[in-house]
Formats: sequence, structure tokens, C-alpha cells
Amino acid sequence: MDKESLAPFALNYELIGPMDREIARLNFEGMLQGVAEETGKPSQTLDFGAWQAVVSYGLPAFGPGNDPPGNPEPTGRAFIAQLGENEFLVSGFFCRVDFRVADSASGKQREFLRAEEGTYKDGMFHPIRIWNGDQTGWGLNFSSVPQVLRVKMGTF
Repeated sequence: MDKESLAPFALNYELIGPMDREIARLNFEGMLQGVAEETGKPSQTLDFGAWQAVVSYGLPAFGPGNDPPGNPEPTGRAFIAQLGENEFLVSGFFCRVDFRVADSASGKQREFLRAEEGTYKDGMFHPIRIWNGDQTGWGLNFSSVPQVLRVKMGTF
């Protein structure tokens, strides 16, 4: 084991460490889902009742995500926890997370009403900043920077 081989695990612990109790509680309550990129599988869909979360890999920060190529190495990963009917805790690395209405026949489109980046301290989420439309228009893009978002969804 060397520093390079442990780097992906270090990123995970850097992200999860400050909120480990909340993540454990959400998992225990059945509200948490996570995915890891698989070779040949450039996107994955998670079901959350009225919502579906689509995690895609290898997409640019801006632009549509209709045909994700996947990352050169399968390093993408994400977790999403449902906090309320239309509210989610979202994070990941090397991926894009987007939401869509589960009932596609409804004709409704998704809208990010609010996407707050923040941190956890003493079991409480503390917002740092609000992501604007340029940062949410195509979905939520995650790189190697540990970021946690509390997202409120709506439809039109």
C-alpha cells in the first residue's frame, strides 16, 4: 500500500468524516443510496419514489448528458440521501448527478429550487454558499473536491 493507492479512500473519508453519524443514521433509516462507477456502465439510476437520480460519468461540466462516455478509469462515485419528499443530500466524485421526475408520462420537468453547498458540524448542516443556475442547469457536477449539497427539487 502506498499513498497513491490509498488516495481514493482518503477522499471518501475526508468527505464523510464530518457527517459520519448523519450518514449512518440515514443509511439505517433506509434513506441513503450510493453507487460506484463500473467499467462499461457510464450511468446509473437510483429510485427515490417520485424522483429518480441519474449518476453519469465522464461528462463535461457544462452541456447535455445524453450519452456519457464514462471516466477513463472507473473512479466515479456518489451518494444520495432523501431528507424529505423533495429534498436530498447529494455528494460524489468524478460524476454528474441529475434528477428527473419518476413518472415520465406526467410531462413535468425537474427544477432545482435550491442547491446549498455546506458542511456538517455537530450533527448540523451549515450552508456555505448557494449554487446558481450555471452550476445546476445541466445537473450537479462533482470533481475531486469534497462537496456536499442539500438540494430542494421542484417541477414545472
